[in-house]
Amino acid sequence: MARPIVLMGGWLSAPQDYLRMARILAAAPYNRVVYITDFTRGEWSVLRDPNFSPVLDVLARTVQLALEETGAERVDLIGHSAGGRVARTYLGHLPYNGVTYDGQRYVASLTTLGTAHATYEIWVKQFAREINERYPGAFYKHIRYTSVAGRSVLGRRIGNGEEMLAFRSYATAFGDGNQLGDGIIPTHCCYLEGANNIMLQGARHAPYNAPFKWYGASGVIPLWYEGVA
Repeated sequence: MARPIVLMGGWLSAPQDYLRMARILAAAPYNRVVYITDFTRGEWSVLRDPNFSPVLDVLARTVQLALEETGAERVDLIGHSAGGRVARTYLGHLPYNGVTYDGQRYVASLTTLGTAHATYEIWVKQFAREINERYPGAFYKHIRYTSVAGRSVLGRRIGNGEEMLAFRSYATAFGDGNQLGDGIIPTHCCYLEGANNIMLQGARHAPYNAPFKWYGASGVIPLWYEGVA
């Protein structure tokens, strides 16, 4: 039996955002058992850098549930956007806010989708810096790391709606709006040293504004799924 997949959603996401993606992965040809971390938009909204313990606790419980219910020894972990940073922290063997998650014991692969591993985002700056200092790059050699980036939207101060949204997002979080990315995260920020770094032409960041082009769409999943198989 294939390992279960645990999906860790992104900033201000909700579990229902990933239901369609989970159904795709549960159906042929993938046939995977999928668990979505149950963390709501409201719960995301009250998190403050650097304390991300609430979401880490939920992720840890979800992984344990997946192992107990399936009898597997390890899971394949997928982190979307900020969920990729949460997942990297969960893998860590060092205490975080007094808790040692040491999730690297239970994870076979980590795939991050549109995760800014190098970020200037003020609301996660300390958290992100700590991850990269403690666990740089593809830190655990027994875990297969894949980082997926989109190359689809050039930020423009004056352009169409998607281009202007990208400009604001790139400028606010990364200091320069005139960049190319997935509409929310600049492509180059998703690079993770030592990982299998995949750049997808045309891929968008999120299901709410690009349901057929985002990382979890049926036509996009096959382009990165090999790292999870």
